[in-house]
Amino acid sequence: MSRASQGWNVMFERRERIQEWFNGIVEKFRQKGAVSPEKAMTAEELGLPPRFQEVMKRRLGRLGVFVELNGKYYLSEERLKQIEEMRSARGTAWNPRNRIITLRLFQLVTIVLFVTLFVLNLFIQSWELRIVSVVLLVVWLVLALLQIFYLSRLRKRYSPQQVSSARAAVLYHLSRRKW
Repeated sequence: MSRASQGWNVMFERRERIQEWFNGIVEKFRQKGAVSPEKAMTAEELGLPPRFQEVMKRRLGRLGVFVELNGKYYLSEERLKQIEEMRSARGTAWNPRNRIITLRLFQLVTIVLFVTLFVLNLFIQSWELRIVSVVLLVVWLVLALLQIFYLSRLRKRYSPQQVSSARAAVLYHLSRRKW
């Protein structure tokens, strides 16, 4: 496995682990019944890890899914539903990994058509086939440039240092988690 594909897998494994952790926390709130301000509970009562309060001060708190009220927390089902709707509306088509895979498939189809027309042009010499072959070659080059563009954007968003430190942090927290 190449180093680039290992980094790619680490990023998506991290995202999946965070999503599993988030879903586990949501489930704890539901099981304990902390789904309204009246039924809010402390992190200890909910059986949440100590790290939960730290994470609430950052992005998790800004999401508004878990609401703090006088040192107690409850799950905002409305906000959770809004976030899930936004994710589903955005869909998987905007996922960078799916976008690159789609580009690679189009590249493959384009190059197969190009080679087929090129071989066919050896037997049937036609200007139309040559023009279509050139157009397919240009399309293939554009797809290759788009793929490079998307990969470079991903690399800027996730530098190798971020990926390796994120992986180390996830592995550390998973090793400390009590299952």
